[in-house]
Amino acid sequence: MGRYIVRYVGTGLRPAVDVQRIRATQELTVLDDSSRMLLVEASEQQLSKVVGSMPGWTWSPERTIRLRDPRPKPRRGPQG
Repeated sequence: MGRYIVRYVGTGLRPAVDVQRIRATQELTVLDDSSRMLLVEASEQQLSKVVGSMPGWTWSPERTIRLRDPRPKPRRGPQG
């Protein structure tokens, strides 16, 4: 199982029927929900089967980006 972003790219509000269908899918867990996207955990095959049959929806694997530590580093003083 992987984590995927499911995004509604159609016009207007996302269809509530589609969201209910995604939530009702066996072996698929909705982890987070926003106005046009869902973060889900599922197998790629299951997600492709469900989202592929709904027009206006797309999906992609979740990607994480490692950020640099924002805290300043002390500078080394002169050696001697």
